[in-house]
Amino acid sequence: MLFRRRKSSGRGAAIICLIVSIGLHVAILVWVPRLSLFFSGGGRVAETGDAAGESPVSVAVFDPSFVEEDFSDADSLSDQLSRGDESESDDTATLITPLSLGQPIAELQVPTTAPTTAASDDASPPEPAADALVEAFPKKVPASLASTSKASPKTSPSDVEDLLGDWLDETLAVPEVQPDPAPEQVASTDSAVPPATAPPRETVAASAETRAPSHAERADDSPNAAAPKTHVPGQVDEDFAARQGAAKYEALNATGGDANTEACVAAALKFLAEQQRPDGAWDPLASGAGRERAPLGLQRGSAGKRAETGLTGLALLSLLGAGNTHQSGEYRDNVYRGLVYLLGRQRSDGSLAGDASIYAAHYCHAMASLALAEASAMTGDPAAIEATRRAVAYSRSTQHPVTGGWRYTRGDAGDLSQLGWQAMLLDGARRAGVFRSRHELENDQRMQDGVARFLASVRSGRAGGLASYRPGERATPTMTAEALATRLLIGEKVPPDTIREAEAVLLSALPGRTAGPDNLYYWYYATLALHQLQDDAWETWNDTMKQRLLATQLPSGSWPDSTLWGGYGGTVYTTAMATLCLETYYRHQLRR
Repeated sequence: MLFRRRKSSGRGAAIICLIVSIGLHVAILVWVPRLSLFFSGGGRVAETGDAAGESPVSVAVFDPSFVEEDFSDADSLSDQLSRGDESESDDTATLITPLSLGQPIAELQVPTTAPTTAASDDASPPEPAADALVEAFPKKVPASLASTSKASPKTSPSDVEDLLGDWLDETLAVPEVQPDPAPEQVASTDSAVPPATAPPRETVAASAETRAPSHAERADDSPNAAAPKTHVPGQVDEDFAARQGAAKYEALNATGGDANTEACVAAALKFLAEQQRPDGAWDPLASGAGRERAPLGLQRGSAGKRAETGLTGLALLSLLGAGNTHQSGEYRDNVYRGLVYLLGRQRSDGSLAGDASIYAAHYCHAMASLALAEASAMTGDPAAIEATRRAVAYSRSTQHPVTGGWRYTRGDAGDLSQLGWQAMLLDGARRAGVFRSRHELENDQRMQDGVARFLASVRSGRAGGLASYRPGERATPTMTAEALATRLLIGEKVPPDTIREAEAVLLSALPGRTAGPDNLYYWYYATLALHQLQDDAWETWNDTMKQRLLATQLPSGSWPDSTLWGGYGGTVYTTAMATLCLETYYRHQLRR
């Protein structure tokens, strides 16, 4: 119609068409990458709500020289993976030193070819056979795993979105939106609720008070702060030093543990070891996981039914928490096989979600990655460090660029329940010396800043001591505990008034003193937080927590799955969470 008008209007018509054309191109560039919202862990989400991932990491043997390079001025493998700029060379493979079992890391022969496996978008990746894994990783001559998939250099959808977003912000000069003050009472549930519609993209500005401290600030403010470093093989990071030897029993006696709690831990670890499959995993179905009981009145599609990597991560965290590694300890064989299983299940994009459903996928990734990070910090094993680096790169790709949170899929605005595990993964990775290049340190700081922004957005109460599941919702004891534990353990300075406000909420919901099923998830975070404070509130909480856990442990060493989230996680979940509570006395050093 514009071109049918008089010739004098031709210039105006051309300008309008040009503007419309530019607008359509911008829309395509912005929204096509957002198709990744329908891909969890790099794969298509099926109609059943399950996340099919990318091709699994190939099995290969790695060159010890890889980890000895100086990464101070060069990008690491995880940087390359996150940008998609992997080498096209057919004769170049990713090389890493293997995990070792109870002996120094040994050099192995490099095979002539490294097999790769590809998976289509419409199919789940094939799982590695259990027998093949066991044969490929004998105890006496261990091998290693890494991704040898080759891809042409390209820009990932997340990078395109970031670059385009920066250009639009600069061109259109969109003013920064300051967050609204958090109300004193806001509405939430304690758990992962199904996503309806994604919340609007709101810019949450982080002030100097809420921004995560930089590495330099951490080093100046606290002797126990995690500064960037290179892990020395055989040297345990100071945060985990009390898990072994005489320091363990000193911490146990000094901070509230006793012989009874240690007897419970010993029985629980024996139970967990007996439940491990030959391939190193802990089986959800064998432990009663994946049963839908609609906790808090919401259904999540029997989440946990295929959460092998998540349950394996939790079981490994329990074994590591008591001082076992794949190199030493009573359960070193169990830790070794568990780590080998996780390495074999890590995808080419770094994800450790396995075949978990959409509601469990990010939990599984974070829990399994945290186990690898702690193993890295405790042993300095290069294979574990590289796997942790890749896992963090995946977490970075799924963190919301504005809110700083994580939820079920890439692009979700986030929830506090997911954030707690991811924040601890970042802290563990820093302590393991994972971030070595300048690019990695910058990415780490950006992720920390995002964590601080999200924590600020869910804060409420007169002193900011309460917290909610998502911004604008009602504060709950569980989320208050998770927020406080996260802030304390990542090194944030929490004001005394804020601590007292949070403690009042936690003491009003003591273990075994409230109606309804036991909530081990809540107890885990409350125990972590209050243990760091070592005050009257800790003594009150510790007494009731010990009393309830000792009274409810079964003769098998497990805890019943009749807890709030036990239907989804089964007895491996309940036993691991209860064990982690009883290991709190020495699992982390006091950081205040």
